[in-house]
Amino acid sequence: MKYFNCVAKSSLSLPLNNFIYSLEPTSNAIAAISSDDSLRIFDPLSLSLSTGGVLKTGHGGVTRIKSFDRLGNILVTTGVNGSAFFWDIRVGTKVATFNAGRAPLVSLDCNAERNAIVVGTGDPDDRHQVSVMVWDVRTPEVAKLQYADSHNDDVTEASCLPNQGVQFHPHHPSLLLSGSSDGLLNVYDMTIAEEEDALYQVIPFGSSIHKAGFLDDANIFALSNDEIFSMYQLASPEEKMIEPPPMVFGDLREKLNCRYVIDVKLWSGDGALVAVGDNSDKRVDIFNLRSEPHWTFDPDAIIRIPEAHGDEIVRSVYVEEKSRVVYTAGEDGLIRAWANSDSAE
Repeated sequence: MKYFNCVAKSSLSLPLNNFIYSLEPTSNAIAAISSDDSLRIFDPLSLSLSTGGVLKTGHGGVTRIKSFDRLGNILVTTGVNGSAFFWDIRVGTKVATFNAGRAPLVSLDCNAERNAIVVGTGDPDDRHQVSVMVWDVRTPEVAKLQYADSHNDDVTEASCLPNQGVQFHPHHPSLLLSGSSDGLLNVYDMTIAEEEDALYQVIPFGSSIHKAGFLDDANIFALSNDEIFSMYQLASPEEKMIEPPPMVFGDLREKLNCRYVIDVKLWSGDGALVAVGDNSDKRVDIFNLRSEPHWTFDPDAIIRIPEAHGDEIVRSVYVEEKSRVVYTAGEDGLIRAWANSDSAE
């Protein structure tokens, strides 16, 4: 286990009683969305704001952020006003708008190779009317696809392989994953417009989904709001193929000795990184979910961050793989950078 020490911290000039929701790497900086409805860009070394690095999103409550392309020059944000915005951070300007209607947007993913963004809507009025919507970014005026009948509660995750929320598949970009508070994971084939025919796989997870995503070409994870973690295999196109039973890991609070799960992130090593927090013990731990020889959690955390953000909840963790610096954002209103102290247990 490697222990990391705090090497820098900053409030990013946030107003009092505000905090960062999420961190997202860009081409040469880090972006953050916060509870004051802003998008902030800051230097990863000094944690100082970039010139012109505070942008008011105009969402009336920003909800998600994602880099659109691998270069990280274009960012996408979503908000409670039912809109997704494109931002060119090289000039600090909003460059495109995608309107989904009145429903808040609560999940987001991007696939630059397909010129696509996908969002999931919330259900603030409890009318059980939610959608997964896909835009071709070259024609922002109208959504290319809308799947409105497969979920009946907030679409908390939407992603294309590999990612989280609504998510695109990594090597089959026509496959799209959504997860919802209704306890269902759905996989769609986006080459098919008719929703009933587009449903490639339906997975009854059974609990309200907090996070979900593709871990690789064949495996999907789901994490509930009460920290239950399971994995499922993507269905084979061969109809006679029998799907294996899910791998049920159970409550990660017990398994990983924590109070809550912060995030599950793919990384260039084996499997994924799972960041967990314990605000009573004032620490953040990062575990490796390994795929070889079979999917399992390393019994010990590979990184421990003592003290973390004190007794405040940690909202976001970003691990910079080249430098191995860890960035955390907490409800104390601070961004902190952590580096290895070269002590191990």
